[in-house]
Amino acid sequence: MALPPSGRRVTIHDVAARAGVSQPTASLVLSNHPRARVAPATRQRVLDAAAELGYRPNVVAKSLASRRSFALGVIVPDVRNPFVADVITGAERVAADAGYAVLLCDQSARDVRQHLDVLRARQIDGVLLDAVGASTLPDEALAGVNVVLIDEPSERWPGIATDAVMAGRLAADHLLELGHTEMAFIGPASDVHAFRMRERGFVVRLREAGIAMRSARLRRAPATVAGGRDAMRLLLATGPRPTAVFCANDLMAIGALKQALTVGLSLPADLSVVGCDDIELARYVTPELTTISVPARELGARAARLLLQLIEQSTQRVSASRLLPVRLVTRGSSGRAPAAVA
Repeated sequence: MALPPSGRRVTIHDVAARAGVSQPTASLVLSNHPRARVAPATRQRVLDAAAELGYRPNVVAKSLASRRSFALGVIVPDVRNPFVADVITGAERVAADAGYAVLLCDQSARDVRQHLDVLRARQIDGVLLDAVGASTLPDEALAGVNVVLIDEPSERWPGIATDAVMAGRLAADHLLELGHTEMAFIGPASDVHAFRMRERGFVVRLREAGIAMRSARLRRAPATVAGGRDAMRLLLATGPRPTAVFCANDLMAIGALKQALTVGLSLPADLSVVGCDDIELARYVTPELTTISVPARELGARAARLLLQLIEQSTQRVSASRLLPVRLVTRGSSGRAPAAVA
């Protein structure tokens, strides 16, 4: 068969003719229809024909026919956070592979409900909410919307989360094994589930080891490098300094590390710092940051797959996966407690 005339858009009819199949068969293959029963050899002929002709689906026509936008909304707390960026990357790759566009909304620039209004106006097929306080939203804000929550377990909506409690416990166990008994925690004063659970896991594990966390050792600050720096400055200025600090995320830990070095402390000889997330920057500070690795891209990818499953099945009865595991990554910012150094 000859190729379509130059300049004319390749249609699904062209692909069907090239592959020697009917137009409905070509449509089933190219739409990845979950209930399509097409012989493997036939499917491959269609895919080869589409590749040879340079076929690109007409999303507008497809949307009109199916009354769907083939677009997903992703609302995140702050796109500048590298961990959040990795979550978005994981979700976007899955969405793109399934033929969906992604509209990104940053909560730091606009309220969640405003973003939801904009996405509804665009007839979005589904929304991923990443740690933006979905539990505080009224039911009507998400009524009739396919929703999957990221790192915010809920009985109202399905979601994918990481084992945030274990993250805190791993940090505590690491520092306890190094002989530390004077420890502090730096985290944001927010209702973000992951931050609260990381703190809980850390504090409870210390309590189990017979160490009570004094209120002066619990410092609140924005979940940023500047926030960690300011919290560490106050921590070092009030009473006996701790020998180790666990921070709710790596950005805060990097700020805390910077402040400690600025005032002349040696890491980890005088002070150990542990972060959480394992962002790329954690490997490029000096000393390299010990942290709890959280699978950000897998988190985003699994959440996107779950949302697509909801959309395709048109039901909310989809069970979420188990908590994604986390692990300790030991680097140069943590060491034995000063009193335990030989």
